[in-house]
Amino acid sequence: MTEFRVLDVKKIQPNRLNPRLEFGKKGLDELSDSIKEKGLLQPIVVRPRGSYYEVVVGERRYRASQQAGLSEIPAVIHEYSDEEVIELNLVENIQRSDLSAVEKAKACSMLKERFPDKYRSWADVAASIGVDSDTVRNWVRTLELPEEVQTMVAPRERKRVPEGKVGYATALDAAKKIEERPRQVEVIKRIVEEQLPQAKAREVIRKAAEEPKKKVEEVVREVLTAPVQMSFRMNEVRPVLRGEKTQTSGHYTPDEMERLKPGSIIHASIYEPHFADLRVRNRTIKRLREFTDSDARMEGYVDLERYKEAWAEAHGSWDADDMVDIVQFDLLKRYPGVEGV
Repeated sequence: MTEFRVLDVKKIQPNRLNPRLEFGKKGLDELSDSIKEKGLLQPIVVRPRGSYYEVVVGERRYRASQQAGLSEIPAVIHEYSDEEVIELNLVENIQRSDLSAVEKAKACSMLKERFPDKYRSWADVAASIGVDSDTVRNWVRTLELPEEVQTMVAPRERKRVPEGKVGYATALDAAKKIEERPRQVEVIKRIVEEQLPQAKAREVIRKAAEEPKKKVEEVVREVLTAPVQMSFRMNEVRPVLRGEKTQTSGHYTPDEMERLKPGSIIHASIYEPHFADLRVRNRTIKRLREFTDSDARMEGYVDLERYKEAWAEAHGSWDADDMVDIVQFDLLKRYPGVEGV
């Protein structure tokens, strides 16, 4: 039976089965401010537990309501088993965004350990929560990481990893390639401290694994001071080598733009190895709507319409309001083996 009631906040307790380990202060503060102004617009879901109620879904709203000083909040009351509570929390958080891979892995493991008759394999868990079985297996791999690293794994893979965190794919890469656990931890810590983008982080991991005697600090310094690696598509190689393509546009990190100063050297690559060295002539930023036929020719295309088609193919669409970084360069040196590309 399900019923809707307004409950005394003092009679509600946190969910002891919630897979989420962290509730960010900034997010709670913002939600609390919103609740103070507008009230709690969406009820939480609870289950009766003797003389009190336990949060099933909506713990972040419950905590923010406490912080906002509410004495009562709306709630949907329903009887749930432990299994149903774990499933509901896991599915809700996966769909909404903010569990880390480690937290997801612990919740999946909890399902499998508590209810072995229903969840005989990771594939069973995956089917229950609506994700691919390989995804669940990758989450579970994070539980093999040192505990110190587990706490640094970022919530969900994002375009930019939050400060003080590391992407779980990067953490797993370090664990796979670096044998010594203390060195794994040290490498991850430096990646987090330097806020390295994924490409740089993977290069640090590769070098730290290949040169185990070299200090991690020295490895990081070498990677940060190495020429910027810039990837090009196969059909762009010939225009670059002919000097027809002298500009490239895209979205670069602030660190990359800082290093793309006039006069700096770029290693132009398709994959590996790089096929040319380029010298940066200028860098700027503007909206796609401001591009002209001249820009298109510097990008290696005969006119703006052809360039728009190529951009849409590479990036999904041509958004005229998109602000992009532009790097103009000169061909400095070409490497053998790519003339026929």
